[in-house]
Amino acid sequence: MELFSQLREAGFPLGIGEYKLLLEALQKGFGTSDRTSLYRLCKTLWVKSAEDKRLFDYHFELIVKESQEAIPAIPEKPANSAPETEDSGIIETAPILTEETSKPIISAPPPELVKAIEDEVQAAKAVMQATNKYEAISDRQFILTSEYFPVTRRQMKQSWRYLRRPVREGPPVELDVEATVNQIGRQGILLSPVLVPRRINRSQLLLLIDRDGSMVPFHDLSHRLAETAVRGGRLGNAGIYYFQNCPGEYLYHDPYQLEGEKIDRLLANLRPEKSAMLIFSDAGAARGGYSEERVELTAAFLQQIKAKVRYVAWLNPMPESRWEGTTAGKVARLVPMFEMARRGLQDAIGLLRGKSQSSVFVGTE
Repeated sequence: MELFSQLREAGFPLGIGEYKLLLEALQKGFGTSDRTSLYRLCKTLWVKSAEDKRLFDYHFELIVKESQEAIPAIPEKPANSAPETEDSGIIETAPILTEETSKPIISAPPPELVKAIEDEVQAAKAVMQATNKYEAISDRQFILTSEYFPVTRRQMKQSWRYLRRPVREGPPVELDVEATVNQIGRQGILLSPVLVPRRINRSQLLLLIDRDGSMVPFHDLSHRLAETAVRGGRLGNAGIYYFQNCPGEYLYHDPYQLEGEKIDRLLANLRPEKSAMLIFSDAGAARGGYSEERVELTAAFLQQIKAKVRYVAWLNPMPESRWEGTTAGKVARLVPMFEMARRGLQDAIGLLRGKSQSSVFVGTE
């Protein structure tokens, strides 16, 4: 205790945890054989740097005298482990400390330190009781997942599969059961089955993703949206393009916006009857501002693609309650806009399929 007190006063970062750890080590028999073993134990548990070692050596030499060759037994040890004697000297057969040499080790610490240690002991007991109470709680009760809960990866894949425009193309390899049965009815005999080409999804999807700026928090979500569209959607043709704030003269093939392609050239290769466009952007709702310039640029872009893209939908990662009074609220009057959730994604894909009357491209306010 004296060593512990002196080291704390010298600036050592010692608390009740370090003191309790030393007591546990002593109770298990470590550092009790002689002065050297006690020195090694204390240094191992308490010293963290060269400066700490210098201060520790000084206070250890000051408190634990060099003439001491043994450490007294811990309190739990039986008192009759060594023969009693009235002589104050050291017994050769079983060395113990005399009353005089034991005084420096059991000297009382300052009152303020005793109060601080008592408070730390009470805090340690409270923590230990709380830990014991809830130690049966298992980590398995908590599910760690990277899913974005408004719409999961699996739900995205399921939604994309509804975006289909099947067309029979290629060699006849698939059996047409109805036509074969009708042929047998006419001819009275099965000469050969009726084969037709397989159905191929020829829907042309253009997925435009807003990057950087206010869309930085939604990068993972946009990446998942693009990944599921290409790998899980079974689409005939899915083109992923990137822009920032509003599409301008170029759209980019990579999220870092290094490899660009002119919008005019891109639109020239589209077939209006098969093409659909989905735009993923907050349209300024994340920052809650309004930009007339951004509205005008967005309107010009929508008018530009009107002749080549039959259906257009807009997915907004911000909730609909945040659109009003921002640029997004004005853009939502130019093009059908949906909130990025499972229902919103399904409605947007339903619009791209041309299911409802509201899916007709707007293009102007």
